[in-house]
Amino acid sequence: RQFNMSSNSLSGSLPESFNNLPLLRQFDMSSNALSGELPEFAGSILSLHELDLSNQTNGFTGSIPEDLSKFQSLKILNLAGNKLAGSIPQTIGNMAVLEVFDLSDNLLEFWIPVELGMLAGTLKRLDLANNTLS
Repeated sequence: RQFNMSSNSLSGSLPESFNNLPLLRQFDMSSNALSGELPEFAGSILSLHELDLSNQTNGFTGSIPEDLSKFQSLKILNLAGNKLAGSIPQTIGNMAVLEVFDLSDNLLEFWIPVELGMLAGTLKRLDLANNTLS
């Protein structure tokens, strides 16, 4: 139930086949050279507990998909060290069991959504450093 391909110099975009793994609990492709936009996430992987796509040398671009909030079991979301731009989706506040949320070292701007306050009971680590948030 784990998929770990971290630190392998993989390049290209995130494969669509990622959405065809319904029993997946951990997906870690950190520290590679992936790029392109993050895909819309299918409802078939709602059991995911950890998603780590951090520290890509080429970097994911575009915005953070709104549908990440579908992952109601997600405890760790690490998208640090990419080139994600735009704002943090307000729907992140609906991720009721999120414990670690790291968006540091991206190109995010605008404001920090007040909906993040809804995670005060579960969130143990929040890192938004090195963006241009207000």
